[in-house]
Amino acid sequence: MRHQFKQLFLSKLLRAGGWLFTGGVAGGILGYLFQIIMGRMLSVSEYGTFSALMASLVVIGVPMLALSMIISRQVSAYRLKKDKNILGYLFYGVNKKLFLFGVALTIFVVLNINSLLNFLAIEKNTHLYLFLIIILIAFPQSINNAYLQGLQYFKWLSFSGVLVTLLKIIMAVILVNFGLGVDGALGGIIFSTLVILILTFFVIRPSLGNNNFRFFSPKKNLLFEYAIPVLFANIAFALMTQADMVLVKHFFSEQDAGIYAAASVLGKAVLYLPGAFAIALFPMVAENHALGKSSINLFLQAIGLTAFLSLIGSLFFYFLADHIILLSYGTDYKEASSILKYFGFAVLPMSLIMVAEYFLIAMGRVLFAYLFIVVAPLQLITIYYNHNPMLSIVFIMFMSGAILAMAGYGLLWKEFKK
Repeated sequence: MRHQFKQLFLSKLLRAGGWLFTGGVAGGILGYLFQIIMGRMLSVSEYGTFSALMASLVVIGVPMLALSMIISRQVSAYRLKKDKNILGYLFYGVNKKLFLFGVALTIFVVLNINSLLNFLAIEKNTHLYLFLIIILIAFPQSINNAYLQGLQYFKWLSFSGVLVTLLKIIMAVILVNFGLGVDGALGGIIFSTLVILILTFFVIRPSLGNNNFRFFSPKKNLLFEYAIPVLFANIAFALMTQADMVLVKHFFSEQDAGIYAAASVLGKAVLYLPGAFAIALFPMVAENHALGKSSINLFLQAIGLTAFLSLIGSLFFYFLADHIILLSYGTDYKEASSILKYFGFAVLPMSLIMVAEYFLIAMGRVLFAYLFIVVAPLQLITIYYNHNPMLSIVFIMFMSGAILAMAGYGLLWKEFKK
C-alpha cells in the first residue's frame, strides 16, 4: 500500500495535474474573488444579468471546446513526430476559419440584436456588443490553450489561467468603479483575455515552425466520426451544467436570478477545480493511444483524485453554506445559502463524468456522446416544467447527473473488460 501511494505521488499525472490543480485553485480563488467583488459592486439585478451572460458564454463556447479537444488530441499525436510544420498548418488554418466565423457571428448579432435582448431580458445593447467581443477574442485563445495542453506545457497553462483572472479583477474593478456597471465587468474580461491571447501565442510560436499560412484540411472521417459526436457531447455537458442559470434568468425575477447566481457560481467549484486532473489526463492518454500503450492506471488515478476532492468540496458547502454566502456576498444574498447547501452534491456526478468523457475522447471513442444526447434534453425539459421553487432545479441537476454517471460508468466497465 505504501509503495502504491509513493507511485501515485511520483506519477506523471499527479505532477502535471498538480501544476494545473495549483493553478486551478489559485485561479479559482481569484475567479471567485472576482465574482464576489462584482456581486458587491453591482446591484443584485445587475449581477444576475452579468451571471446570465457568463453562463451563456460557456454554452456558446461549446463548439470551441469540442474543437479544442480535437486539436489538443491531434497536437499530442503530432508532437511525437516532431514535425513543427504540421503543427503550424493546423494552427494557422484553424484560426483563419475562426476569423471567417467571427465575421458571420458579428453580422448575425447586429441583425438580431433586439430579439437577443428580449430573450435574455437585457436592457442595454452595449452588454451584448461587449459580450460579442469577448467571444471573438476567447475563441482563438481557446486554440492557444489547446496547443499548451497538447504540447504538455502545463506550467504555462496554469500560469496563464491565474494571470488572466488577476488582470480581469484589476481592470473590472477600475471600470466598474467609474460607474460602467455590467459594461465595466465585461470590459475587464476583454482586456485580460486579449493580453493572455498575445502572451500564449508567443509561448507556442516556436512550436509552429516557419509557416506558411495555409489551410489545414482534416480528413472527412475525422470530422464526421469523431468531431461531430464530440461536439454534441460538449453541447450536452454545457447545457447540463450551465443552462440552469440561463433558465433561471428567463423564468424568475432579476432579484431571484442574482440570488441563484451566487449559489451557482460558488457551488460549481466542485465541478471545475478537480477538473485539472481531467485536463492533464487528456493529452497523456492521447499520446499513449498513439503509441499503443494502456492508460487504465492514469484513468484510475484521475478518477480517484477527482472523486475525493469533489466530495470534500460538497461537504464543505453543505456544512458551511450560511457562513460562505455571508462572507462572500453579504446579507443581500442570504437566501442563496439554502441553494448552495446542496449545489455541490448536484454537480458532483458531473465532475466524475468529465473524467470519463476526456478519457474516452482522448482514445478516439465517443461512447459518452450518445448518453449525453439522451439525458441533457430530458434535464432541460424537466427544469422547464418543474423550476419552482428554485431548489427543485438543483435536485433535477443531481438526478440527471447521477443517472448519466451510472449508465456511463456501466458502459465504461464493459470497455475495460474487453
